[in-house]
Amino acid sequence: MADALQAKRLALFRTLTVIGVGLMALSFWTPMWWVSLKAPNYPEATFPDGVRIEMHWNHVGNGCKVRESDEVFEDEPLDCVHEMNTINHYIGMEPIEKGAVLEFAAAPYLFVAFGLAALAALFYSGPLWWLLMIPAAVLPVGFIADFTYWLWWFGHNLKEWAAFTVKPFMPTVLGEGKVAQFSTFAYPDYGMAISIASALCLALAILIRRKQIAEEKGGS
Repeated sequence: MADALQAKRLALFRTLTVIGVGLMALSFWTPMWWVSLKAPNYPEATFPDGVRIEMHWNHVGNGCKVRESDEVFEDEPLDCVHEMNTINHYIGMEPIEKGAVLEFAAAPYLFVAFGLAALAALFYSGPLWWLLMIPAAVLPVGFIADFTYWLWWFGHNLKEWAAFTVKPFMPTVLGEGKVAQFSTFAYPDYGMAISIASALCLALAILIRRKQIAEEKGGS
């Protein structure tokens, strides 16, 4: 009976680990967070979602979509990354491309390394085995921490060539805010939900495996 229970726990640990790594890989290809600016000079007819950009693990993407309009034909959306850079330029903020350069370059390699390390835990149960799974499990926390830092950096690294002078500020990380005449919005995208689901699967897998190993040692 005990052996059957341990076998089920081992199977559940392996299943959760594989699912967790799979979801982690999926999150790499999805937007993790979005930021949007709205103002009277950016009418809803032209910018339905405001000037919107999307944060990915390895780049900042255009969050604007092709407009459905009878008056204007578009075969590609407006470039909102360029538009936001233009807005930011007026208050002396660095271009978006200046942020997280090293993180973007390292992200593909880190994902491969973290995924392989987590999968290695399927075959290794020696001392500190759980450390193999921790990097993959804390990725959502790492994203939020890095994202917050770079927002702080942009808001506190304003240049003297600004057309409009504003005091250093902390851009909105989550929720709604206000900068000059712009309303700002920042919220998690569906990639963050996928990443959190991955982290939960891996965390649960660690707990199940720890319990199994402890009971095996206790019974031996």
